[in-house]
Amino acid sequence: MALLELINMRKVRKALLYLLCIVVALWFQTMIFSRAMLFGVKVMYAPALAVAIGMFEGGVWGGMLGLAAGAYCDMCYSDSTVLFLVLFSALGFLSGLLTEFFINRRFVSYLILSALALVLTAFCQITPLWIFQGAALRPLAVTALLQSALSLPFAIVIYFIIKAVAGKERSR
Repeated sequence: MALLELINMRKVRKALLYLLCIVVALWFQTMIFSRAMLFGVKVMYAPALAVAIGMFEGGVWGGMLGLAAGAYCDMCYSDSTVLFLVLFSALGFLSGLLTEFFINRRFVSYLILSALALVLTAFCQITPLWIFQGAALRPLAVTALLQSALSLPFAIVIYFIIKAVAGKERSR
């Protein structure tokens, strides 16, 4: 009984809701959107999850739930080992840090941060192809930018879902 009194059940429920959002969003990304190609690219909106959680809950929550999203994403994609694990936790932490001290938690700020996160993720995905396999940089960069542009509308949806989960009161 004494141990249960030490646990903040509101934070536990919020963390479970975030994990459910991550699992559902990544399920859609890996099961539905990974089979649909538009202009030769597939949608990759998972970095926006880490950015949104970091914006609304701070760097620690963003980093930890970005770590969970990255681990799940790395398990789903065979060509990635730890890229998403490290990248999404860093994106979640940095977006939380930026919104804590430098920028506001508004939609436009989120859109800019998530666009930067999507571009950074796409360029991290193409870097091994460019460096180790000698692929031409120009078509890879066009593909990366196209993937980022097609993923941005899904990031908009993620913003409103994560904002609803976060509620008006932020946990610290």
